[in-house]
Amino acid sequence: MVKAILLLGSNLGNRIDYLRKAISFIKEEGIEVTKKSSVYESPAFGYESTTTYYNLALQIETNKTPELLLEKCQLIENKLKRVRSHSQRYSDRTIDIDIILIEDKIINTTNLTVPHPRMDERLFCLKPVEEIASNWVISTLNTTVKEALNNLKDTNEVKKTNVEV
Repeated sequence: MVKAILLLGSNLGNRIDYLRKAISFIKEEGIEVTKKSSVYESPAFGYESTTTYYNLALQIETNKTPELLLEKCQLIENKLKRVRSHSQRYSDRTIDIDIILIEDKIINTTNLTVPHPRMDERLFCLKPVEEIASNWVISTLNTTVKEALNNLKDTNEVKKTNVEV
């Protein structure tokens, strides 16, 4: 079994419902959720949106290969009506499931880059990940998640909610 960190985000429709359904589908795929962060609210990153995001991090254990894990995450996004824009890099979405870390592995393929290449630039990512995996090492940076959070320059407002998923 391999441990990994996923980041889930939603800013369309019933955001909490989408997060809950995504977690349920993850479990149905035989992926064990061992830790779950609080839900954080933040503005859209990299584009303008009228709605804020809800994000949370999951620590999982799986026997799936990284490529199969990515495939399962994308399948769940499709089930939850995620629409990918081909003209814009960022857009509103019902659900987004990113693989952030897989233990100390470094993966760089056409479809998957782990550690997530921009995680250390994004408060909305580091804040929930730090809550459940502060001592995990971002192997490409040779720093812990906590250290990356302390060195972060992102000043967007990311606040912990009291919403339960």
